[in-house]
Amino acid sequence: MVGKIFYFINDEKNLKYCFLIAIAVTLGIFLLKFFVTGFGVYGDGLGYYTPLRSLLFDGNLRVDNEYSYYAETAGQFNSSPRVFGPIPEYSKYTVGLGIVLLPFFALGHLVALILHQFNNAIPVNGMSWPYELFYCLGSVGLGIAGLALSYLFARRYFSHLSCLLAVTGVWFASPLSYYLFIEVSMSHAVSAFLIALFLYGIFTKPWLTNGRWQIILGLVIAFAAWVRPQDVLFFIAPILVAAIGFEGELSNEKEDNLTTINWRKRSQTIFRNITQVKFWQPLLVILTVAVIMQIPQLLIYLWQYGGIDRIPYLEEGQATGHGGSFNWLQPSLWQVLFSGHRGLFIWHPITLLAVVGLVLGWQLLPRLNTIFLVTFLAQVYFIAAWWSWWQGASVGGRMFSNCTFLFVFGIASFWQKFPRQRWQKWAVFVTALFAFWNLLIVLQYQSGMIPPEAPVTLVELYQNQFKVIPFFVSHLLEKF
Repeated sequence: MVGKIFYFINDEKNLKYCFLIAIAVTLGIFLLKFFVTGFGVYGDGLGYYTPLRSLLFDGNLRVDNEYSYYAETAGQFNSSPRVFGPIPEYSKYTVGLGIVLLPFFALGHLVALILHQFNNAIPVNGMSWPYELFYCLGSVGLGIAGLALSYLFARRYFSHLSCLLAVTGVWFASPLSYYLFIEVSMSHAVSAFLIALFLYGIFTKPWLTNGRWQIILGLVIAFAAWVRPQDVLFFIAPILVAAIGFEGELSNEKEDNLTTINWRKRSQTIFRNITQVKFWQPLLVILTVAVIMQIPQLLIYLWQYGGIDRIPYLEEGQATGHGGSFNWLQPSLWQVLFSGHRGLFIWHPITLLAVVGLVLGWQLLPRLNTIFLVTFLAQVYFIAAWWSWWQGASVGGRMFSNCTFLFVFGIASFWQKFPRQRWQKWAVFVTALFAFWNLLIVLQYQSGMIPPEAPVTLVELYQNQFKVIPFFVSHLLEKF
């Protein structure tokens, strides 16, 4: 049986069936959660959803009436409230996610109009279940599209099996997983898609000499920053591509080998590149488009709060006694990666495999892996400098979901180091083990075995992995 599974996934002709199986599992989990609870938008997701609904139905961005409505509703299964704390007048979140998911919201509106003709209990008000369902399905669909783009790019360099295992690992065992299956109304799946689309374009399209592609990529990174402002850091990638280039394919030739690179000559080439107009021109086009696209959001913040410095995100650190929202000189680098309190490599060990893969692959793809490592480290530094480096109520390092494209490439690079069939079978087993580990983490979080935001020690997290299944079953039985 195990052998048949291995040969099935190892045959690239079955790729579409592998994706269809993963999609079916994803939709099955999401739809089960949706219909059991009765809704799909909650928590921080309300902060992204309500401005869209308010703009379309009320003609403004006030969200207090939406939050008041949702505060009166609770989950069908466990009567858990959808709104905690005071009702806000405006949402602190950006409007980008709502704009990106607008077509899916519109589809939900169409379905609500049709269903309303047969059942008056389904209102056409932007807050009934058809709107939430299709809005969330849009997030899931775009997240899956981001994984598909990641596979396509990695496949340019590595074997089918290495890439498929990488995508499977990220799909089911990375920070993205929970926000692709369960809490899909948050911004992480869409962020992963937009950054995958941006990086795929940077590495596969002739943007350095084509103005149309510069504008397109400027729009993509602009929407990514609209969805999650931290995503603007991925602009580092085209800067590095313009400065040092990258390997278009995996090669064992001497000129591509790290040990034979003439670093003095390479540094002279880089310096010559950055002093030429043709180096800056395409980057400035992308940057200009991205900056112009941010003006509406900045104006919204100015109107809502009276100043950019008064945005809640920039005041929360001081308000919670942390001195400021960012500590650039003393970032919590170790904690954000290795702490039991949502440390990336501890909660999602497959991401460590990805970084190891990027380092090991540096010898054959030095420039490409340098670009990936630098962009990843930029995210690490930014998140570690934030006062809430544990990323609030979170299943692991959720803010690293935007690194999905990098993780897939790194994991594929790692598994490529083990071409023998015996080791490939072990790779399948390890990927499944990581996915099971992630499932247990999610069960801990969902059952309340660990607090949603409060600190968790490494010992507590790991010990709970061996206790969580009976605890979760007991938790479910209490609900009946």
